[in-house]
Amino acid sequence: MKIVKRDEMRAIEQFAIEEIGISSAVLMEIAGNQVAEALMRSYPDQSVPITILIGSGNNGGDGFVIARRLFDAGYAPSVWLLVDPGKLQGDARVQHRIHTARQLPLHSIEEGLARLDVDLASSEAVVDAMLGTGISGAVREPFNHIIEMVNGHEAHVVAVDLPSGLDCDTGRVENVAIRADATFTFALPKLGFYLQDGPSVIGRLEVKDISVPETLADTLGMDLPELITEELAAQALPGRAKFGHKGTFGHVLVIGGSRPFVGAPLYSAHAAYNAGAGLVTLAIPEEIYPVVAGQNQLALIRTLPSADGHFNGDGLEADLFEKVSAVAIGPGLGRFDAGEGFIEEIMEHLDGQPIIIDADGLYHVKDRLEMLSRYDGPVILTPHPGEMANLTGRTVAEVESDRINVAVDFARKHQVHLVLKGHRTIIATPEGIRVNPHGNDALAKGGSGDVLTGMIASFLAQGAGAAEAMQAAVYVHAASGERAAQKCSHYGVTPGDIIETGKEILKELEGKK
Repeated sequence: MKIVKRDEMRAIEQFAIEEIGISSAVLMEIAGNQVAEALMRSYPDQSVPITILIGSGNNGGDGFVIARRLFDAGYAPSVWLLVDPGKLQGDARVQHRIHTARQLPLHSIEEGLARLDVDLASSEAVVDAMLGTGISGAVREPFNHIIEMVNGHEAHVVAVDLPSGLDCDTGRVENVAIRADATFTFALPKLGFYLQDGPSVIGRLEVKDISVPETLADTLGMDLPELITEELAAQALPGRAKFGHKGTFGHVLVIGGSRPFVGAPLYSAHAAYNAGAGLVTLAIPEEIYPVVAGQNQLALIRTLPSADGHFNGDGLEADLFEKVSAVAIGPGLGRFDAGEGFIEEIMEHLDGQPIIIDADGLYHVKDRLEMLSRYDGPVILTPHPGEMANLTGRTVAEVESDRINVAVDFARKHQVHLVLKGHRTIIATPEGIRVNPHGNDALAKGGSGDVLTGMIASFLAQGAGAAEAMQAAVYVHAASGERAAQKCSHYGVTPGDIIETGKEILKELEGKK
């Protein structure tokens, strides 16, 4: 499913109106009906107290349709028009005229915020049809106070198209925004849902069909980001030859580990095995071999010379890379003087096999990014925001405020594939952008990123392309975190739980492939 900005959605709707012939009034009627029907399914008892808050734009027009449909079905919502009726324009004005001609009850903002607060306090559900996609910047009076009032009560809040106060394009909340329990958006999800403050205010998201097909974006030549859905992840999984052997499914080489970070390469190796790789070799500093060997049950182990608990830069022989299908560099690597040259020598030994660089591997290549562009094979970087800031010379705040553009600009400039991790992980390639809508705080543990690296390497080794391996791994990783949190609580999920639960997610995807 594609993701749109404000102007892109307007252009798509305008095309539907002018070229297909679906009037704007019909679109508004469909949108309002969709939300009203969802409310009636959630609240079959017609006596449930519902308050509908209506602003001046098309979002307010949707609110009038919702109110009328609820009245017609036997409900008695408290409907508040929060602007002067003279400010209503277009279809919103038409819907207000229908509402008043029907003599349906309607409260005015002139009755005062104290009277509105009484209704909000007694409501089981509140419908936010105030500001919609048009807002950017700070919310002004009286809406800022009304939003604070709504957020201060315990009613279930439904946002129409998007929560009032949220910037549709950037996901930024300037001063205040509705904290929705559910958002019913129309036609296509909005980019701001997945950036900055967006994920924290939209609640449960449902995309409602209003007879504006997604294919219109292609008709208009729009190059839009795309959501990573379960279906897309299933399609991206590498195939499994029914009569294959371990060599059929690839050989992952994980190069990492150091005295302080023994567990990281083990998580990557075990994740790679559990995601289907035929063989996994761990290349680790010889100094940590006893600890790693005691915890490892799956991977082959190759030791390299070390000093002070890290690789010393020596010992990279050609046989280490023979028959290797994908290489992950960095889990637990740490920082050491020979790091830059060590990674460059690894790349010189390879013959175009896909490479994933993670953790302190990213630190060691930040001043040698040109060698990534020169490499004759796919290069995947998996930074978190702090590592991305280090790679780009920006602050973490700058990265987080412009995640999409930072990621895609970097991928195109250096001709690499990028997984910018975060609450809503972004995949950027020189060709396009994918956004992962899954994942939660259960993944916020040391070692979680190492598991993701192992999954990506595993899918690459099994023959997936770089973009497909990233899409499948990011989805499986995030969905595993969500599933594991249901079992273990959001507090108790460990990287090992993600690996184990990942096998359940893979089984489900396998059935959809």
